[in-house]
Amino acid sequence: MTVLFEAMTREQINAAAPRAIGVVPTSATEQHGPHLAVGTDTLLVTTVAERAAQAAADTVPVIVAPPVCFGSSHHHHAFGGTLSLSSEVFAGVVRDVLVGLVRTGFRKLVVLNGHGGNKDLVGMVSQDLVHRLGQQATVASCNYWDLARPALAAANLLPAARIPGHAAHFETSLVMALRPDWVDEPARQRTRDMSREDTGLDVDLTGAVVQTYGAWAKGPGHTDCPAAASAALGRQLLEILIDQTAGFFRAFSRVPGPTV
Repeated sequence: MTVLFEAMTREQINAAAPRAIGVVPTSATEQHGPHLAVGTDTLLVTTVAERAAQAAADTVPVIVAPPVCFGSSHHHHAFGGTLSLSSEVFAGVVRDVLVGLVRTGFRKLVVLNGHGGNKDLVGMVSQDLVHRLGQQATVASCNYWDLARPALAAANLLPAARIPGHAAHFETSLVMALRPDWVDEPARQRTRDMSREDTGLDVDLTGAVVQTYGAWAKGPGHTDCPAAASAALGRQLLEILIDQTAGFFRAFSRVPGPTV
């Protein structure tokens, strides 16, 4: 049976909702350097969500809603190719989608985020929604890469203390594994020569969220080195990301749910 909300009838959804986890992927439509398609974030988070839902089906039904494909991306406007929502509009969209799932009968919800700029907003929406709805729903929010961070670090595929960069070797490798036609290969190779010395985007400030107007516009629109990416690395990353996300779905299914 499908795990995709949009591929199901209303009767199928209504029957499955009370015992299923509803997943809302959130992402962005934004520039990803000179070499990656602007739909990268949506491609990656929806792939992880769908395949993890299929993998977790042996334990719990997981139904993946259509993605919220526009996010908080104003910091990328300088490059073009970016469609961004204001914080209040994005938060409102995510909230209303979650409320719709609750009205349909879902009682356990996950906002699976695929764009770093959305992180604080989806956390805020999830917290506020639970207080607003009371016992109607249990909501979790997370970045898909954070669910897999310990496993990726243990496999020496990601430095333990650092988040994956933007349009860098992490995302580029994943896209090369999934949609190589979304990668401009000559442009990717040229990123090897792009300087990042004065951007401040590769400084280790783990644990903090730093906002500086115009910081992104001073650089090439990506972090670290996309030229170091490979499809083989992407397949390794993807396997772990899916496995760890499926494990999260299974664990979340065991969290006590609403009593009414």
